[in-house]
Amino acid sequence: MTSSSTIEILLTISQQYTISSSFIIFLIGLIGNSLNILVFTKLRTFQNNECIFYLIIESIINISYLIYNFVLRLLTFLYGSDLSPYSSIWCKLRTIIGQTLLLLSFCVVCFVAFDQFLSTSYSIYLRQRNTLKTAWRLVITATCLSPSHSIIFGIFFDAIPQVDCTVSQAILIRYYSYFFYPILCGFCPILISGSVSILAYRNVRRIIRRQLPIIRRRLDRQLTKFVLTRVIFLIIFNIPFVIYRIYAINVIINPNNSMGLAIERLIQAIIGSIFNLNFAVKSYFYILEKFWIKKIFFLGKFLYFFGFIIKISSTSEICCDKKILATMETTILFQSKSNRSC
Repeated sequence: MTSSSTIEILLTISQQYTISSSFIIFLIGLIGNSLNILVFTKLRTFQNNECIFYLIIESIINISYLIYNFVLRLLTFLYGSDLSPYSSIWCKLRTIIGQTLLLLSFCVVCFVAFDQFLSTSYSIYLRQRNTLKTAWRLVITATCLSPSHSIIFGIFFDAIPQVDCTVSQAILIRYYSYFFYPILCGFCPILISGSVSILAYRNVRRIIRRQLPIIRRRLDRQLTKFVLTRVIFLIIFNIPFVIYRIYAINVIINPNNSMGLAIERLIQAIIGSIFNLNFAVKSYFYILEKFWIKKIFFLGKFLYFFGFIIKISSTSEICCDKKILATMETTILFQSKSNRSC
């Protein structure tokens, strides 16, 4: 087998892998995130909860990012590229949208980790600072700052025909190479969300000492486990991306080395799919609320069964504590008997 045929095979594998993985990730993420939004908005236990509010916002952002990424891959499949090298306007718009959704998603993950730390804190002052109004303010601030950052830097991207949509200023190349991708989108969300989640997990292990209702304590435990799991997924899917960016900064392949470029493209496709899994694959720990109405009860059963199916396909997981359900059912029976006696 000649080297030219090997290069052609590698490029074909890279293209086919990118297309197939993008479609699978898009489908998995769309189902999983839609299920999250449906559960969180329909069940009353999750309403007016700051942590759940963040999770709904994150699911909306993730769906938007998956649609954005899928459209780019679809254009590449149909026309050989996403058309950004041929249109400066689309090049700038693509860059702004992608960076905005990326920054928003990471901000919300850090917010939800910090929120869970505050809600499980022993300090009454810290718990009082954790309100839904504060959550709205943080999300609105992130929604304003992320597009502002993306617009300021996105306008410097230009379309270079037959090459790519890229930035030509040396200082901006250094910014993206040394700060934006490895630090702002890599180490910062990993360190912030990871450290805060560990502190929240330490708080929840000692939550039994606080005078709280048992249902509230179990809710805090389940949400903390979920947030910690979410952060673990963020770390797992982000670390390969950060390592690759550091590698790309320090290792420059000769443009005449076709074999090296083909191998790098294959590695880039694999790393990109792993990074995009961060927006699709999650392990969610839900607690079903008390079923006051039969329709809500059947809805919860359906969502639980549907979540079990999604779990098999590694999209989303609904974990329901049997003790909580037993307590809820006992409470419902007791209240129904009380209503009859009245």
